[in-house]
Amino acid sequence: MITYRDMVIFDLGAVQAMERAVYPDDAWSLAQFKEELAGAPRNRFYIVACEEEEIVGYAGIAITQDIADIHTLTVEPKYRRRGIGNELLRKIEDWAIDRGALSLMLEMRVGNSQAQPLYEAAGYQSISERKHYYGTGVHATIMKKVVPGEK
Repeated sequence: MITYRDMVIFDLGAVQAMERAVYPDDAWSLAQFKEELAGAPRNRFYIVACEEEEIVGYAGIAITQDIADIHTLTVEPKYRRRGIGNELLRKIEDWAIDRGALSLMLEMRVGNSQAQPLYEAAGYQSISERKHYYGTGVHATIMKKVVPGEK
């Protein structure tokens, strides 16, 4: 059974290890995760998905005024296709909308065939591209979702 809870500082070793395994060329550092958690709960929200005590996924979002920016959403590869990514996304979106977000944004590596269907099914649309966002020659698609009922 998968459970979800707020990320705490003691989770960062496991989270950063998963980050390095999934994104070996451009993983966030431990310092970056610590900096993000320092902004919670004021304008940032980071959660983990757990099976028993093992962290199998994590997600984070920040809000500035009425725009929320999804910073990260990762599920351990052997746990994918079980709805964990959908649930992480729903939880961080709900948090941001409850705090007044009218739109949600994210950057996704061009060609990320795992993440793109998840975001598109949730209502995100590609609005532009950022060249070399993940390093030389590795571009990002910028996606946006307008909160239902907003323009």
